Amino acid sequence: MPTQLPSPSKKPGSEVLNTVQPYAWWLAGGFAFVSLFLRFADFLPENFATFGALAFFCGLFLKGPGRWFVPMAVLFVADCIGHYQNVPGMGFYHVPSMVFNYVGFALFASVGAGLGAWWNRSAKSPAAALASLPVGAVTGSFLFFVVSNFGAWLDPQMGYEKSASGLLQCYLMGLPFWRATLASDLFFGIGFCVVAWSLSSWLARRTHQATV
Repeated sequence: MPTQLPSPSKKPGSEVLNTVQPYAWWLAGGFAFVSLFLRFADFLPENFATFGALAFFCGLFLKGPGRWFVPMAVLFVADCIGHYQNVPGMGFYHVPSMVFNYVGFALFASVGAGLGAWWNRSAKSPAAALASLPVGAVTGSFLFFVVSNFGAWLDPQMGYEKSASGLLQCYLMGLPFWRATLASDLFFGIGFCVVAWSLSSWLARRTHQATV
């Protein structure tokens, strides 16, 4: 009996996407809850947050506008809570700066979407797909750093001179804060995806066993 060849339309690297996507909305809801909880937790280091990882996960595994809407909505809810609870550094402190923060997270989600497209097109195996997660997390984190710090430079409360040297100073002053952000983007970005892959694989096996 001839062996059936794999369909050319399905690349080996897309196995991760195909496994996680049936559960992606439920997982995104769970990670959104975790992100909100940790945003107001007092035991994490400053700037060690999960919103970049949430945007990365949603961009990677959700389809359509939801990959951008979900992280933006969760961030907006956190900002509303922070504003009305008078949490330092949170809330609607300077709207133009906040817009750049949201744009930065939208770009992070777009990096996830682009990585998912690469998985479908070129990834040789699930292991190769998962091994690319750090590259995606670092890329998204860097884009967020560039965009959000440009917004901070625009904020008159930050006191930066509106010149090229003032912008450079803003980026240099932001580097120490980005270290914690980058570490959290890597930790939670990879963690969310690995947890999603592991849990989805387990659920898929359970579903298959229940139907045979």
